[in-house]
Amino acid sequence: MPLVVIVDDRITNRRILSKLATTLEAGTTVRDFAEPPAALAWLRQNTPDLVVTDFNMPGMNGAEFTQAIRREPSLANVPVVVVTAYEDKSYRYQALEAGATDFLLSPVDHHEFRSRCRNLLTLERQRRQLKERAELLERKLMRDSEAHAAALQQSHQRLLRVIDAVPAMISATDNAGRVVFMNSFEAQLLGTTPDEAAGRTPADIDPHGYGTRSLALDRMIFDLGEAPAPFDETISFNGDDRTFHLTKMALRDGAGRVANVVTVGFDITERKAASRALEEAKNAAETANRLKTEFLANMSHELRTPLNAIIGFASMMNQQVLGPVGTPRYVDYAHDIAGSASHLLDIINDILDVSRIEAGVLDLHDEWVEMATTINDAVRAVSEEASGRRVQIVINMEPELPPLRADSARLQQVIVNLLSNAVKASSDGGEVYVNALERDGSIIVAIADRGCGMDSAEISTALSRFGYLENVMTRRHAGAGLGLPLANDLVRLHGGRLDVESRKGQGTTMTVILPIRRPEPGHQGAEPVAGLDSPLSSQGSV
Repeated sequence: MPLVVIVDDRITNRRILSKLATTLEAGTTVRDFAEPPAALAWLRQNTPDLVVTDFNMPGMNGAEFTQAIRREPSLANVPVVVVTAYEDKSYRYQALEAGATDFLLSPVDHHEFRSRCRNLLTLERQRRQLKERAELLERKLMRDSEAHAAALQQSHQRLLRVIDAVPAMISATDNAGRVVFMNSFEAQLLGTTPDEAAGRTPADIDPHGYGTRSLALDRMIFDLGEAPAPFDETISFNGDDRTFHLTKMALRDGAGRVANVVTVGFDITERKAASRALEEAKNAAETANRLKTEFLANMSHELRTPLNAIIGFASMMNQQVLGPVGTPRYVDYAHDIAGSASHLLDIINDILDVSRIEAGVLDLHDEWVEMATTINDAVRAVSEEASGRRVQIVINMEPELPPLRADSARLQQVIVNLLSNAVKASSDGGEVYVNALERDGSIIVAIADRGCGMDSAEISTALSRFGYLENVMTRRHAGAGLGLPLANDLVRLHGGRLDVESRKGQGTTMTVILPIRRPEPGHQGAEPVAGLDSPLSSQGSV
C-alpha cells in the first residue's frame, strides 16, 4: 500500500493535503509533519512512496528540505512534490533545481493533485519493480553463468550442424586463404570431407577449377576490404556442369578488419534451365502471334479483291446499268448480294485494322478535324439502319466546338461504330442521344441508348475482340465482335480514352474523351475529366 508524507507548517493546508492523499489509492497511509526537521528525522528511518511539501516554511524551506532528502541514499529516488505560490516562479525554479520531481501551484487544485500524485506513485512503483527485477535477473545471471556458457556452446554446435545440413555450398576462409569451415554439401562436391578441407586452401582442394578462382576472389576481398556483387558461375564437378548463384561476404573483427570471407552458393541449374525454356516459349508465342497477325493481314488483302468485284458487279446488276436483267427478282438478288458482300468487306476491313494495330503499323494521318462535321457525317452513315428500326438519333452539341488534331477517317469510324452499336441495342422506336462538349482541353462525345444494358462482365466481353454478348446462333445482329474493341483501340491511338457505363435494363453510355492536341506516341490515354455528367444519368443531356 502507498505511503505518503505531507509536510506543511499550516494545519489547514496539512489536513487538506492529507485528506486528498488518502483518496489517491485504496489503503493509502499518510504521515503528516508540521516541521521539516521532524519529517526528515522520520524519513531517515522510513522510505515513503511520495513526499508532498510546502515551500514557505520557517527554518527550512521546501528547496532546502528537498536537498536534504536527496542527500540520503535511501531517499534519492523518492518522488517529491513541492507546493509553491502561483505568483512567484522563483520558488518553482528553486524547488526543481533542488531535486523536486514536480510542483503544484497554491491554492492546490484537487483534481490536478490527484492526477499528478497518482502518476508519480505509478512511476515509483514501476521503478521499484524494475529495480527488483533487475536485481533478480542479475542474481540469476550470476547463478546460471556456467549453464549459460554451456548452452551457448551447445547452440553453436547445433548451428554448425544445421549449416552443415543445408543443401548449398557454404565455406569460410581466413586471411591466409585457408578453409576454416566447409559444410558437407560443398565438401562432397569437391571430393573431400569437411575435416580434410580444414586448413587447406580452395586451390589445394580444387587446383584446376572453382577452387583456384574462389581463392583469387577471397584474396581480392582481403586486399580491398569489399566483396563483389553476387554472381552466377558454372562449375564442373567430375564432368557434371552445374550453375551456382554465389555470394561472398566479408566478416570483420572488432577493429573493422576483414577476418574471414564467407562463401555461399545455391545450385540454380534447374532454375536456369526453366528460365531458358520459358524464354524460348515466350519467343515462340510472340512468333506465333506475329505470324497470326501477318496471316490475317494477308488473307484480308486477298479477300478484298474478289469482294470488291462482287460488290461492283452486283451493284451494276441491281441498277441495270447494261440493260434490263429480265427477271425482276434478279434485281433483288443482286441487291442482297451487294449488301452481303459489303457487310463481309466491312468485317474484313475491321480484321485488317485489328491486325495492323496488333502489329503496330496502323498510322494516323493527322489533320484539324471539326467534330461537329464528323458527328453529322456519322449520323448520316447510320441513318438508314436507324430508320429501319424507327430509332431517333438526338444530337446535342455545344456551339463552336474547337477543331482537334486527329485522323478524320479513323475518328469517323469510331463514331459510326459506337452509333451503330447504340442503334442495334435500342428497342424499335427508341432514341439514341449524341452529346458533345469541350472541357479542360479535350473534346468529349457521349453516345447513349436506352437498351437492355450490360453488367460488368458483359462490358468486359464487349470490349474484347470477337466478344459476343449473345449466343452466336441466337444473337439478333450480325458482326464479328470487333466494332467496340476496334473503336477503343483507335481512341487510344489518338491519346484518348473510351469509357463504358451501363446498367442492366437502363441502357449504355459510351463516352469518348479526346485531347484537342494529340499527345506524343506511346501515351496511354486521356486522364479522367472532372465533373462530366453521364448522358445515361441525365436523360440525354451533357
